[in-house]
Amino acid sequence: MKPARAVPAAEGGAARHARGLALVVSIHYSLILSGVRAIVARKPSQKKPGREAAKRASARASRKAGRAPKRAAPERRQQILESAGAVFAKASYARVGTADLARAAGVSEPALYRYFSGKRELYVETLKAMGARLLDIWRGVAAGSDDPLEAIRAIGLGYYDHLQSRAPVLRLFYEAISEIDDAEIRRTVRESFRAMVGFVEGLVREGRARGRVHPEVDPRIAAWHFMAIGLSFDLVHMLGLGAELDREKVESWGSLYLGSLASGPEEE
Repeated sequence: MKPARAVPAAEGGAARHARGLALVVSIHYSLILSGVRAIVARKPSQKKPGREAAKRASARASRKAGRAPKRAAPERRQQILESAGAVFAKASYARVGTADLARAAGVSEPALYRYFSGKRELYVETLKAMGARLLDIWRGVAAGSDDPLEAIRAIGLGYYDHLQSRAPVLRLFYEAISEIDDAEIRRTVRESFRAMVGFVEGLVREGRARGRVHPEVDPRIAAWHFMAIGLSFDLVHMLGLGAELDREKVESWGSLYLGSLASGPEEE
């Protein structure tokens, strides 16, 4: 009988020892790796919020503080102009302060000065914006008619129909007239009225070229006559005398005006 081989037994013990050591090391490594993963998993909560999250947080904080969310410079400037129109329309130029304007726009006073040098510049720019907006409305109405006289009629009736919604614009210009001792304010109001008169004058000239307006009618005077009618609408509305002018009466007034353009000046 052959004796048992001792060497393989010794080799087997070493192998088992090596495998046991490897297992311990593997377990130890796994525990370390799990700990690292756990730390990494917790790190996102410690990171700074992403751009969108930061924007939302800023907007919430701004609203909580009574300020408007951050916007691009052109949008912010336009927002300040629009809110300023309503503020100036409710009170005279002298009674409005920069704090009132900033509060209405949802910005701080220092932020207001980043867009405008002061109350006066903001007031002038507001007048310019309001005048340009009204003229754009007139252009849009006129574009819907092939007849220049019917375009004038539509502008006049549309102006009357929207007196209520455009009340801030009306009050703003009336308030501005009381401030015309200021050369820049006077120049701004004057240029706005000139632009509107010039537009109506162009329609009258076109009507005269088509034979719809009497050749002896002065287009410039006719345009100022139209503006005078519109100012009468404004005054009646602002004084709370709406019953003096219902739509039927306004339509009759419009027909009389357009009829005067077609018949020409009365001969003495």
